[in-house]
Amino acid sequence: MSIIQQIRDRAAVLLTGLISISLIGFLVQDAFVGNGGNMLSGQTTTVGSINGESVEVVDFNKKVNQIEENYRSQGMQTNDMMTQNIVESIWNSIVQEQLIKEQAKKLGLTVTSKEVGALLFSDDAPQEFKQLFIDKTTGGFDVNAAKTWMNNLKKSTKQDEVQNIIDQLIKPIEGKLLAEKYTSLLTQGAYVPTWMIEKSISDNTSFSSFSFLNIPYTTISDSSVNVSDQEIEEYVGKHKDEFKQEHVKGISFVSFSSNPTVADSSKILNQLYALKSDFLASSDAKAFVTKNNSSLPFYDGYALKSKLQMGAKDSIIGMSIGSVIGPYLDGGSYVMAKKVDSKTQPDSVICRHILIGTVNPGSGQQKRTDSAAKKQADSVFALLKSGVNFASLATVMSDDEESKLKGGEYQFSSVDMGRLPPEFAEFIFNKKQGSVEVVKTTSGYHIVEVLSQKNFDQAYKVAYMSKRIVSSEETDATASNSAIQFAGLSRDSKTFDAAVAKMQLKKGVAENIKEMDYSAGNLASRALVKWVFENKAGTVSDPFDLKDQYVVALITNDIKEGVQPASVARVLVEPTLRNKKKAELVSKKAGSEKDLEKLATLLGGRLATADTVKFSDPFVPNLGNESKVIGAAFNKKNLSTISGLIDGQNGLYFVKVNQFGTLSSSSVDIIGQKKAAEAQMKQFAAYGTLEFLKKSAKIVDKRREAGY
Repeated sequence: MSIIQQIRDRAAVLLTGLISISLIGFLVQDAFVGNGGNMLSGQTTTVGSINGESVEVVDFNKKVNQIEENYRSQGMQTNDMMTQNIVESIWNSIVQEQLIKEQAKKLGLTVTSKEVGALLFSDDAPQEFKQLFIDKTTGGFDVNAAKTWMNNLKKSTKQDEVQNIIDQLIKPIEGKLLAEKYTSLLTQGAYVPTWMIEKSISDNTSFSSFSFLNIPYTTISDSSVNVSDQEIEEYVGKHKDEFKQEHVKGISFVSFSSNPTVADSSKILNQLYALKSDFLASSDAKAFVTKNNSSLPFYDGYALKSKLQMGAKDSIIGMSIGSVIGPYLDGGSYVMAKKVDSKTQPDSVICRHILIGTVNPGSGQQKRTDSAAKKQADSVFALLKSGVNFASLATVMSDDEESKLKGGEYQFSSVDMGRLPPEFAEFIFNKKQGSVEVVKTTSGYHIVEVLSQKNFDQAYKVAYMSKRIVSSEETDATASNSAIQFAGLSRDSKTFDAAVAKMQLKKGVAENIKEMDYSAGNLASRALVKWVFENKAGTVSDPFDLKDQYVVALITNDIKEGVQPASVARVLVEPTLRNKKKAELVSKKAGSEKDLEKLATLLGGRLATADTVKFSDPFVPNLGNESKVIGAAFNKKNLSTISGLIDGQNGLYFVKVNQFGTLSSSSVDIIGQKKAAEAQMKQFAAYGTLEFLKKSAKIVDKRREAGY
């Protein structure tokens, strides 16, 4: 993080740093694990409801905007996919929090202010909060400083600031404590009786040796059995919970690539070749790459030899000052590199500074005039030279709230140079250890001292003349026009297919698209998904610009929320019913025969044996993962005669037990196993309870109607 980014008002830091806590603050262990903007378009004032409790659009938008602002404050650019992930996280958090609150209210569970304070001023406080109050002597969390800050906040007349702290810090902690109380009631009742552990140990030390006949399902032709839609519907009707269906849609689509052609690539390559001689002759590399619109801006700094990562690294290291290599292909660009300078430079620097700022980083407004800042910086510098302690001056005088708590100290590596103000970076990496000077940057005047420099290596200043390989206007226009032509021919499913055949195109398919998905299959476009759910089956879209392609889509199906119809469930149910029918055919053919070898002759298949198989073995050589077969191998009835036909995962089986026995075992820690089993039960109880609450709750999701 740059110095400029780090210099900000303490409350603003707290707010941005704690945004993420509001999403996860009420989670316990791992169990409760587009554009935000103003979505008030008149369609809806809520983004949904949980058991009748509405989630207002205004409140939801505020949370989205806060998270996006948090990303931007850290120098990250948000995009549609990131926003969609934020929206999804916030929605899930709100649902989970509301469900927990409802249950806690029924049980009379509450959280007091003393409980919040006990957590806030302890080592279990949110990490982002603790980092704001570091004891410069111990390096630990300064509880007294945090309490002082909180007491001052209570006296604040800035109600908006106070409310934001409550929303982003206090409420998430309350939610976390409430969830802990609720889950504690559930998990503390976990109990595993001793006899169950003893039975498990007995099962794990018992073994069976048996023979079996395996008739793979694949040896029976699929065409010999038929599964009707009615049979699938009957099966689904008996297993409704397994076939619950969200509202989903499906599309067919055709795409028209707008990626750069060979001609586009050659054109860009030739542009760089035409510039090479001038680049070589230029005495001002920065002005040259800037004037010629390099896609890689000039970096007026040095990169250590060990940090160079480009494909042409070895050539750059070996070339002489002033020489140029390339053009060469680097990712999606053609690049020429010119070595501007070379010197020795440290990889790691520890420094400290006192900032006398000229601007307020939060508002961008002037804080001091340049002359006033310079005069104050000179005064501080004079105090240092007279022997006043640097750390003490930093604590009192520095405008950098992040570093003043630790005497103005920072540690940077060479990879940070591009993110620091250039004048600041130049001083700490190139001045000798022990140097102290006043350095001016765009944020004000810094009194900087270089404390230490380590890991010196050769470093190079390199200018890159780069051109991204992009599509020409002609290439993009060709793809766009083809998509427009296709869309013009396609007004329904019949004409869509006809146009595919006429233009000899390849048709793609995307199924099971949900309302809040970011993509439709491999087509990353929230706009496309929105369109799909705003239109009915049979509708053909206008072309969607997906940057590297233009897509025209046809909505092929619309499956409402509920139980899956046979057409959808068939892919999962048909193999099960088909194998069941194959089992009936084999059983009928086997008749009453009880001899494995005779059955093998009659039915085909493979005879095999399995020795010393334990009941808990998940996989058995020559058999695989067949739990039903293992179960039959421990059935005492099958010691005297063969089992009935067993329908396994991969085939049909007959089993004949040859021997039962018990393996010798060392002393077993029954108490330890009992504790482990109960701990596992607690984890499952916490997670399973929330999943049950979700299933039993009435959750209405209207995010799409709200514009997301």
